[in-house]
Amino acid sequence: MADVHAWHVPRLVIAWLVAAVIGTLVTLLVPPEERFSWLVFAIGVSTLITFALQLGTAQRVGFITRVAFSVAGSVVVIAVIDAAGLLIESLAT
Repeated sequence: MADVHAWHVPRLVIAWLVAAVIGTLVTLLVPPEERFSWLVFAIGVSTLITFALQLGTAQRVGFITRVAFSVAGSVVVIAVIDAAGLLIESLAT
């Protein structure tokens, strides 16, 4: 069983919060025609932040798993925010 500290849960949550902020900004500020490109950019930025946060732990064990889990979580967070934005836009029209 993996140690809870090996996961560095606060760093995962920080990466997901950054993804949520960027995803919200893209959903609110970017026109619908350009949104997909900006969401890809948001996922890229979130991935870079994840790498920085996980490299900052200086712990080799479980690095790939932590990065994969963090990036996957960021993608899900951004997708949910975009889906909610699309739903709100469709209800408003």
